[in-house]
Amino acid sequence: MKKWKEEYKNIKAPENMREKLEESIVRAQKDKKKVQKLRIWKRLGSTAAVLAVLLILPNTSRTAAAAMQQLPILGNFFRIVTVREYQVEEERHMADVKVPGVVPNEVTENDDKIPEETLQQAQQTAEEINFDIQKMTDELIEEFKKSMEEYEEGYQDLYIDSNVLTDNDEWFSLELILYQGAGSGYERRRHYTINKKTGERAALSELYGENYIETVSEEVKTQMRKRMAEDENVIYWLDYDDVPEWNFKSIAENQDFYIDADGHVVICFDEYEVAPGYMGCVEFVLKGRD
Repeated sequence: MKKWKEEYKNIKAPENMREKLEESIVRAQKDKKKVQKLRIWKRLGSTAAVLAVLLILPNTSRTAAAAMQQLPILGNFFRIVTVREYQVEEERHMADVKVPGVVPNEVTENDDKIPEETLQQAQQTAEEINFDIQKMTDELIEEFKKSMEEYEEGYQDLYIDSNVLTDNDEWFSLELILYQGAGSGYERRRHYTINKKTGERAALSELYGENYIETVSEEVKTQMRKRMAEDENVIYWLDYDDVPEWNFKSIAENQDFYIDADGHVVICFDEYEVAPGYMGCVEFVLKGRD
């Protein structure tokens, strides 16, 4: 049992994960585990249909922070609407996809101090996010439909959901959870961040400077080693001599992240990305940036 456990811990997802998932549909047995129903964002067909996840990011300098305190914020400028539902409930195929959109509210007299350029930037940023999520959503749904046609005897699940992580005067953060099941499951998450005071999408390069990849990567590695030292059941692909090519080297240029309720940057990795599958999606909270 101990040997089996160690082997399981060291399983790494194959690079052709998507192809493996589709192949396993043919031979997989029904996964009876109750999976939490999920929803995803999809782009609306017009400018008013803005799919966005809004996170307000803290500033990188005290001077900038003081200046930002004097700027009006978008506040409740956005509202969420459901624009599409896609559901399948058959013996071998199940899907529950709910697509919300974030739409700008009409500007009221209380918002007259918000610069017009900020409102325009916020809408443009939301539309860009909306486009990104539409592409992701379309791909997953099309894959699901194709598998229904080609693998009638297989099993598959598709659940997509959204979860608001932070919603206060400064930040609004939304998490997209995407789950594909075909015998085994594969979960991914995506986060989007917008500065409510500027309407711009935040970036790690703005928060940590030009060397953000090295700075953030070293902090993530430090936390990985600390967690593994404290708990033998925690494993990350780091300092892994058996298969060194699996080792985590650095975050991506467009690394996924969000801001939590305390204003901390949270670095996020998908299932299998930096650890064995049993670890699920993993996160690392970065502190001490101010």
